[in-house]
Amino acid sequence: MNKQSISKQKVWSAISLLAAPMWIVPVGMMPIAANLATAPAAVAAENHQKTIQDSSQVFQEMMNNEKTRIPASLLRRAQAIAIIPNIKQAGFLFGGRRGTGILSTQYADGTWSNPVFVNVTGGSFGLQVGAKSTDMVLVFPTRASLNTVLNGRSLSLGGNIAGTAGSSEGRAIENLDDRSGSDKIFAYSRSTGLFGGVAFEGAKLAVDSGKNREFYGRSLSTVQILNNRNVAAPSVVSGLKTTLSRAQ
Repeated sequence: MNKQSISKQKVWSAISLLAAPMWIVPVGMMPIAANLATAPAAVAAENHQKTIQDSSQVFQEMMNNEKTRIPASLLRRAQAIAIIPNIKQAGFLFGGRRGTGILSTQYADGTWSNPVFVNVTGGSFGLQVGAKSTDMVLVFPTRASLNTVLNGRSLSLGGNIAGTAGSSEGRAIENLDDRSGSDKIFAYSRSTGLFGGVAFEGAKLAVDSGKNREFYGRSLSTVQILNNRNVAAPSVVSGLKTTLSRAQ
């Protein structure tokens, strides 16, 4: 090979290097890139596990208090139960609310399904004072309103949830009618913070498919999660199921 050929080969090698893709990650940086990609998913999964733990704790504490205890007879015939801890609301005269919790259905043998994540959202108008946080349990005695949620639609809740002024636990047993008027939902709550009446008119309950996908690691329908006992779930779910079963 003569000097002119060698010179041309060097030129083409330089051009090839310049044309190389700029997204190539050095081998030593690959673990860091992988960790950065998985970090948000890990944080989301941890948050969802905490939601389940908080829901289980709220339910157990409410069952231990005679003012907020749900009758075992109602739980035994319940088609489903939704637990939404720490619903936030703030404002004077006008206010909004939002909370994330879980919903589980009861099988014919009295055991409980894997949970799906649900959101409660909605504004309100009332004589609200200061800020408050509410833990809520909704009991579905029949399938009518529950089917609205299972079919991927938002369930509108009507009626009111009574509370007491001051920082204390609120009384509950209020019936919430869905908009169709075809079913009754029993609502149990406890609240903290200063407030007047808590209007629940206009609030909506809906399944959060995104949180379900993050928690279970794949896309599953609401019905698949609730009806298929073989769907793998993190160990925190077992604690929730045990808490619900012991209350019956």
